[in-house]
Amino acid sequence: MTGDRIEEYLETIDSLGKSRGTPVKNKDIAEELGFSQASVSEMVQKLADEGLVKHEPYHGTELTNRGILQVNSIRRKHHVIEKFLSDVLALEPEVAHNEACGLEHTLSDLLVESMCNYLGNNNIDCKPADGNENCPFKESYVSLADLKEGDCGTVVMMTLSDPSKERLSSLGMITGEDLEVKRKQKQGSTSILTRGTEIALGNEIAKKIFVRLGVRKRYPRGNDRN
Repeated sequence: MTGDRIEEYLETIDSLGKSRGTPVKNKDIAEELGFSQASVSEMVQKLADEGLVKHEPYHGTELTNRGILQVNSIRRKHHVIEKFLSDVLALEPEVAHNEACGLEHTLSDLLVESMCNYLGNNNIDCKPADGNENCPFKESYVSLADLKEGDCGTVVMMTLSDPSKERLSSLGMITGEDLEVKRKQKQGSTSILTRGTEIALGNEIAKKIFVRLGVRKRYPRGNDRN
């Protein structure tokens, strides 16, 4: 289950849900994405297992809070890329938007962070037009390596290589996930608890995971994750 495919499904479920005001049927997702209902049913179940959506047979699918966080992160990332393409590279607005739709799934957080820093250093406002969100890379967050034992937070960005992110994702650690620092080892590693699983991270990895502080210490599992 690749990251770009996950993001494509989450954005589709979110947009269909908002436009219709009801949970989304699998057949509607299939029609929107051009996939078979069988493949959509399989993917929706995987998303539910990951705690990104809540699916009820014969009722439909909707995003959990964790899924909403991930969609918001994708859209803020899209905004930074589109702003850079239009304001720095002077692409036409429609072209910048279409290009950003593809790039939002492929560019690393590190590269988008650099784009955002460039915009800020050149006095280009990175705030979305709706004014509801600040640039994702200007939020108040700290490196996981700088957290103390007992600190809790939500993962907002990981400037890691794709293989490293995929490995952490397989352990349940992705953008939007809550965590708690359990132990700080003398050799520099950090042990964190997320989704009921304790994970030990080396210092070089922990330095590239950024967290917004201040979440409740709860790590529910399965489809009960909201």
